[in-house]
Amino acid sequence: MSDDTSKRKSKAHQWSRYDHVKQILDAASGPVHPSYQGYDRFWTLPHAQLLNVCLYGVRMIAAPSGEQTAAVTGSCCGSASEAAAPPAGYQEGRGAASGLIIGLKGHAPFDGTQFPQLPWGGTPVSLEDIAFISAWIDDGCPETDTPPNTSDSTSHHKRLAGLAAGNIAHEQHDGPANAFHNDLGGARIRKNINFLTPDELKRFRAAVAKMKSLDKFEQDERSFGYWARIHANQCQHSWEQFLTWHRAYLYYFEQQLQDIDPTVTLPYWDWAADRENLEISLQDMASKAPMDNGVIPDAYKCWIDQPGIDRLKALGVPAAVLTKLATVRDKLFCSGNALFVKAGIQWGKDPQSDDAIIHVLSDINPLWHYQRWPGGDSALLFEAYPRPEDVDRILALDDFFAFASGPQDNHYFGALENIHNLIHNFSGGQNPNFGKSTEPMNTKNPQFGDMVNAGRTAFDPIFWAHHSNCDRLWYEWQTRHPNAGPDDPAAMLAPWSMTVADTASLAKLGYQYAQASHVFPATTQGPVTRFVSAPAKVHKMVAATHRRAEVRLHRVRYVTRSGFFIRIFLNQADADVKTKTAGNPNYIGMLNMFTGLCIGGPGHCDTPAATQPRKFDHRHRPHKTPAEFRVDATTTVARLKALGATDFHVTLVVLNLDGSAATDALHLDGVSLSFFD
Repeated sequence: MSDDTSKRKSKAHQWSRYDHVKQILDAASGPVHPSYQGYDRFWTLPHAQLLNVCLYGVRMIAAPSGEQTAAVTGSCCGSASEAAAPPAGYQEGRGAASGLIIGLKGHAPFDGTQFPQLPWGGTPVSLEDIAFISAWIDDGCPETDTPPNTSDSTSHHKRLAGLAAGNIAHEQHDGPANAFHNDLGGARIRKNINFLTPDELKRFRAAVAKMKSLDKFEQDERSFGYWARIHANQCQHSWEQFLTWHRAYLYYFEQQLQDIDPTVTLPYWDWAADRENLEISLQDMASKAPMDNGVIPDAYKCWIDQPGIDRLKALGVPAAVLTKLATVRDKLFCSGNALFVKAGIQWGKDPQSDDAIIHVLSDINPLWHYQRWPGGDSALLFEAYPRPEDVDRILALDDFFAFASGPQDNHYFGALENIHNLIHNFSGGQNPNFGKSTEPMNTKNPQFGDMVNAGRTAFDPIFWAHHSNCDRLWYEWQTRHPNAGPDDPAAMLAPWSMTVADTASLAKLGYQYAQASHVFPATTQGPVTRFVSAPAKVHKMVAATHRRAEVRLHRVRYVTRSGFFIRIFLNQADADVKTKTAGNPNYIGMLNMFTGLCIGGPGHCDTPAATQPRKFDHRHRPHKTPAEFRVDATTTVARLKALGATDFHVTLVVLNLDGSAATDALHLDGVSLSFFD
């Protein structure tokens, strides 16, 4: 190689992620150049200056962990660092905390209340590109590195072209599905507790732990105990507000969780689906433990790990006890008593050691609750514990009061509330060690678990999963009986300002129920001719037990052209315009898209800049707001399962009216494959 060639190569600019970040923001800004508090395009500032730039007091790139930021101010009730501290067990990424990412997503204060969504005057940046920028910030905002699989802009555009043509699979969203739904302003999903991803479960536990950490402040409405005491004082049972009041209760509690982490929702415990596991447990335990013999979801169990043992050692727990705990390390138990028994530790022999163990177990899993001994007499439980077919019979009842509970002038327990009562008694259970106490309400050693006691029940985190399931079953009943409901729609649900009528629609409360949901963000930098998703990695129990499956297309944009069609396939990645549909077991169905040419002036058919109206804007939603499309996939999933399929992926094929490939028609933000009970 000549010296001249070497010099030219050394001077050649090496494409970096930083370059690509600027390219994304420049492209989204288009020809406009608004003033960002005196700056033009602040992302074009020198790298060192960009890392510290603030826009109206909001730092665009969050400070590195541990670095004090001038934007943080003190509060009336404690230090700023305490108020802003992330929940234990989960550390929000630097990217997610950056004003740039918050602004690109259109979250407050960049939601139109104070400032427009970033970039001002431009077009929204795709979720895929926002994730790219956020990951770059998480990695420390390097100035000169090379993006993975993207040595220059040419290869990046080749990848985009491959995604648009269906030659490269769209990967599954690498965060919680609710992060995707939240970013799009859609309803978030309450999932079956058994099918939360590890990240979703970690976030849920961290949010609960954060609320519990404030319990020493009894009047702080952010605390877990504050909300538990509401049930103690104002819960509604044995009449028609049983379901409506608890739906409001769940909603407001969930809002507190989402103030900590907006991706968190209240999961549900499908107790009828666990009947088989319960029977196995009761048969195994019948001769060993007449009580404390039931099973609950793994997420709510307790365990001791090595860091926990190390903490107990530091707290002065005797070495003999630590040795016994080591024999059950990392094993799951439905109650603390079961862990003590298996480890050979005698409850009550060393109260100080017992208290230390309970404290550490609660820190390890904030969803575990010491005052919980699930189970009971096996004969009673075999007789009363609901089976899936029992739930089906209840859902078939066509009278709201027979299904839920009686009207205001004739109070009684309905069919669902009757089962609800059983689950409370079962999951709380009876304390095997109560003989060592003479106080039934002793919070350290009560006679019964908190779930048995209406005044204490909401202190047990499993309460919220239990009532989320009751709420889910009411939603299922509503879909089967859309014209039936309580007879007091104008009644207020104290202590809130919500009425009974306000609880009628889950969509208006911003959530929905699903066993599991798999989201595949699409490239939004151009139209998609074929969309191919990566495998969804469906949990085997979801594949086996779901009742309904659905494919959704998220935020499909209006296009000014003739109508077109979208064919949808499962597990047929090579499907194209020539793929036969008749008799094809992989074919789900077709969406028929009706659009047309623009009849207005310039910009008339553009995608609205914001999906949320301004604060005092009472007009209908903006013209050409992106839409969501849903297609039932239940029959196709069942066919493929019968043929041996254990996992599923989605393919979309876009066609013109003449059957040719439509290369300019489909613009969307993503595709999801969801499974429902």
